[in-house]
Amino acid sequence: MMPSFTYSFAGIWNAEPFDIEISPSWRMGVLPETLRTWPGALRSAHPAFSVVAKGPLAREITSGRDNASGLGAGSAYDAAHALGARILLLGVTSARNSMIHFAEAASGLPCNDIHFREFWGREALVWREGEVVEMPITGDLPGCSANYGIVDGFLLERGLEKTGLVASAPSILMDAREMVSAVVARLAHQPDWLFCDSIICEPCTLRRRRLREHGLL
Repeated sequence: MMPSFTYSFAGIWNAEPFDIEISPSWRMGVLPETLRTWPGALRSAHPAFSVVAKGPLAREITSGRDNASGLGAGSAYDAAHALGARILLLGVTSARNSMIHFAEAASGLPCNDIHFREFWGREALVWREGEVVEMPITGDLPGCSANYGIVDGFLLERGLEKTGLVASAPSILMDAREMVSAVVARLAHQPDWLFCDSIICEPCTLRRRRLREHGLL
């Protein structure tokens, strides 16, 4: 399973409508695009945060995800987590680990509805029966991931990550359930742990404000 996100939000002026069969992923890299076009691979129908999968559990992971949260409850990430997935980061750190978005959603903090970019809107453009329609985006929304790299040191200290080489790529292997449980526990202690410190970061600023309003900061 790999991310094949398209970010086909209606509020993005040049967003391409999502077509499950042909829409390329956006800035996901060569590996997800290779898997997306691989014979027999399946793709979920979420109009902004689709994934592609290959193997005996691919249909279970990808089917029925169009009206669910992109990365939260009911998502393909939720299914992979429930199935005991392991996460392999090839040549990247947890700054590119999409399962951390699921961990944030699983934390139950009252700020996970705050969009990464509010002007993107809460609808996505989708091709349906030869025409473009706007489809509501439901459930939790992923926020800023600029600070996600701190998760690696946290997990390494607890023996929950293994590092090594895959070909010449420095790589990281972890168990999804262990990672999610550890991150959720850390967020219970420090709810803004994963937020970045940039003064111009809209989602992290708004999420901190929400946590303060709830007396959590």
